[in-house]
Amino acid sequence: MEENIPDIKHNVILRLPVRIDYQVLENYLQKKLQGKILSKGKSDGETSDHARIRNINLRKSHLEDFDLAVHVQLSLLTTIFKNKEITAVAHLSIQFREAEQEVLISRFKVEGENNGWFVNTMVETLINNFLYSKLKSKMKFDIRPIVKVQLEKINSKLADALELTDGINVTGKINEFRIQEIIAGQRKLLVSVNILGSNVLNVESINF
Repeated sequence: MEENIPDIKHNVILRLPVRIDYQVLENYLQKKLQGKILSKGKSDGETSDHARIRNINLRKSHLEDFDLAVHVQLSLLTTIFKNKEITAVAHLSIQFREAEQEVLISRFKVEGENNGWFVNTMVETLINNFLYSKLKSKMKFDIRPIVKVQLEKINSKLADALELTDGINVTGKINEFRIQEIIAGQRKLLVSVNILGSNVLNVESINF
């Protein structure tokens, strides 16, 4: 006779630390921003192209009040400085809103990395006017839609019994996946995740 397992809403409660290498985030920014043209609108409705993003590097910011440093290489497209390569670093302060499950840039500071006051002033002005809005729009995102898609994939596998090893599988459902905290480490982004599930570990054969 098969024994009925009592219905428990959440029999799995797990707080899981997750480490994300900055290289992963850098690759994400490269895909989203590399080759992007920075333009400015004109009074006649047309736009004027000012620069193209050539390369992006991400690391921990050395400034005390900031978390990440985005090093940007730009190729100027203006008539006077056409094809001139300029660089700058954008220091970002990352804020996480747990209730909304939203990551956003709360503070932003630009430093030119070029020789000469004029060039540095120009690049800082350029990035403050254009790149800030681009970065902010790309880095401010709601995590919930991403989590929802991934949970659907995981729960689909759990519904058919997710095999862990020969003769052992897991069934059930992950009910909730929420981020509780995000901390910028020296080489990795540290994320604290809370997981609630109703799962069963099934041992169908013993092979040892």
